Amino acid sequence: MFYYLFVYQLIKGNIMSNIKVTIVGVGGAGCNTISRLKSKKFTKYNMLAVNTDTQMLETVKSSGVFAIGPILTNGFGSGGNPRIGREAAKESLDQLSTILEGQDLVILTTGLGGGTGTGATPVIASLAKKLGALVIVVATQPFGFEGNLRKQYSDRAVKSILRASDSFIEINNDGLLSMNNDDKSLDESFKQADIALINIVEEITSVIADSGLINIDFADVKNMLTKSGKTFISKSKIDKNQKMDDICLDLKRNLLINYSFKSAKKVLLSIKSSSNFSLNELNLIATKISSFLDQPQNILIGVNNTYHKKNIIEATLIASDLKFTFDEIETPPKSFVFTENNDETYHSKNESVKISPLLNFKKLIKLPIGFN
Repeated sequence: MFYYLFVYQLIKGNIMSNIKVTIVGVGGAGCNTISRLKSKKFTKYNMLAVNTDTQMLETVKSSGVFAIGPILTNGFGSGGNPRIGREAAKESLDQLSTILEGQDLVILTTGLGGGTGTGATPVIASLAKKLGALVIVVATQPFGFEGNLRKQYSDRAVKSILRASDSFIEINNDGLLSMNNDDKSLDESFKQADIALINIVEEITSVIADSGLINIDFADVKNMLTKSGKTFISKSKIDKNQKMDDICLDLKRNLLINYSFKSAKKVLLSIKSSSNFSLNELNLIATKISSFLDQPQNILIGVNNTYHKKNIIEATLIASDLKFTFDEIETPPKSFVFTENNDETYHSKNESVKISPLLNFKKLIKLPIGFN
């Protein structure tokens, strides 16, 4: 029989205040995420946009931008070649190490299938993990219509990301096709993919930041997600007049994630409600969620019953340690091969990294005052 693990703590202020968090957007899709987070005044945490394309970085609405691989690319981008993205990250490893050192949580967002995000993300994730951070990667898969080569690049990157990070959340862009109206523009559809990345970042950080009657803190999340591999996340909001089953079914279905959480070994359930939320309602939700699992597991539950919307129940589910086996994937072109040992070509701290004379250094790295 399953049981709940409750973490009781006194209500306190912002429990994230002493936790150093950096959100890193890698490549075009990742940088778009950073811009949108900034536009939403999501300024509680450090944010860094990383790309090989300095022209694109100039459009990013963030006080922290970093152009990787200036010697390799001259700031002109990766040309859709993941190998260039990977080598660019390696070239700038010392600077990235300085930026990420001392962080408790690093969340990387990216789009897979292209050059910079696909190649650089595993390198940056591996670095952040070696520096002691909990590393979560949130990435979108390419649309099916983008072709087989981009899918091969993406699939290969997934393998490397799973090895390099603690937790990996994979968004299926093709899921947008079933969510969109036929008259929705292409631009709006791609924006929706960016928004999917943003929503997941917000859900992860809000779970940690919320203080409540039954509290989940960073130590709980770190214990759950460290070396957890493929991770499922979903969110639901219902009116209290609806059945509790409705919120559970919503949590079970996430059209943007094409894998199930039924094999999960660890489950976290965070609930926001008003003060009239009952123990019976909590039991109904937790019992239903448990019934979706292959075998009974511990469910870590957090409840914030100070939600200002009286008749609304909002829940976030994070399930990790999923059983996952790699499909056999055709080997991509030789221009893109991840090696098992990515350390062999890293720059040492004693080597000086020359900056290309074609670029202004201010375009290479710009960090806000107080960037932790």
